[in-house]
Amino acid sequence: MNHEVTVLGAGVVGLTAAVTLAERGHRVRVVAEKSADADSAVAAALWAVPFVEQSERTRGWAYETLARLRRDAGPDTGIREQLCRVVGRAPSAGDPWTRGFTPPIRHASPDELPDGYGAGTVSSIPLIDMTRFLRWLRETLAHLGGTIHTRRVGALADLTSPGVTLVNAAGLGAGTLADDPSMRPVRSQVVRVANPGLAMTTIVRDGSLAPLFVVPRFDDVLIGGPVQNGVFDESPDPAVEADLLRRARLLEPALAQAPVLSRAVGHRPVRDTVRVESETRGGCRIVHCYGHGGAGIALSWGTARAAADLVEEAT
Repeated sequence: MNHEVTVLGAGVVGLTAAVTLAERGHRVRVVAEKSADADSAVAAALWAVPFVEQSERTRGWAYETLARLRRDAGPDTGIREQLCRVVGRAPSAGDPWTRGFTPPIRHASPDELPDGYGAGTVSSIPLIDMTRFLRWLRETLAHLGGTIHTRRVGALADLTSPGVTLVNAAGLGAGTLADDPSMRPVRSQVVRVANPGLAMTTIVRDGSLAPLFVVPRFDDVLIGGPVQNGVFDESPDPAVEADLLRRARLLEPALAQAPVLSRAVGHRPVRDTVRVESETRGGCRIVHCYGHGGAGIALSWGTARAAADLVEEAT
C-alpha cells in the first residue's frame, strides 16, 4: 500500500529517508527551511561515527549504510573509497567499539607516517563529497516523483494532517520542534583549501593534542577537528582557522601554498541516543529520525530504512 509522507529536513538524514520511502513507492514531499541542510553540506563526510551512541543498533545502521554507499559509489554521487590514516605520537589501542567500525585495518608503515608521529593505522573507507551527494539525492528523489518545498516550519503541527505521516528529520532543529531538551549542538569549524595533489585522509587522534582532520576531496581539502560541546555560534573564529591551517601545514607540507577557498561552521545534532521512533500527536502519526551526532552520513541509509519501516507499520 502506498502512503503519503512528508519529510521535514533536507539534509542527508532527511533526503535519504525521503529517497528510501520513494523507492518503496510512497508519495513523498520534503519540506525544509533551506534546499540543503547547511551542516550536511559542509561536513567532511567520512564514513565515521563520532558523537553518537555506542550500541549494536548503531553498529548495524553503520554497516547497512556502508554497503549502500559502496553500491552507489561513482562521480555522480561523489562517493569514492579513499585511504585514511589515523596517527598519534605513540601506539594506542584506541576505543575498541569505535575501532570495530573500521573495515580491514593495518598498521601504518614508517614511510606512511607524517614527521613527528610514531604510530598509526591505515584503512580504506568511503569519502563523500557532500555537494555532489546532496545534489544526487535531490535528483534521485525527483526522478522517483518526490518533491522538495522550501518554507519555514515553526511547529510540527504545521505539517501534520490526518492520513499523512510526518518524518521529523530536521537535524538540530528536530529536537526543538519535538520539545526534546536532550538535544545539544556540538560546534565545529572547517576551512577549505585548494588541493595540491593530496590523496589520503589524515586524522590526528592523540590525547595530548586537539583532534585534527585533513580530508582531500575531489578539488579541495577540508581541514577541521576541534569541537565545542553545547555551543551554537555560526561565525567562524579567525584564531581557530589560523591554528587549523598551521597544524595542517605541519602535517602536510604540500598545503603550505594552498589558497583558502572558503570557511564554514557546522553544528552536530547530538543526543544520548539516536531517536528513531514513532508517536501519535493530535491523531497524526510522526516518525522521528534525528540525533545522529557526527555520524549523519555513516548512519543515514540504516536509519532511513528503520524510519521507513516505522512509516509502514504506523499507517
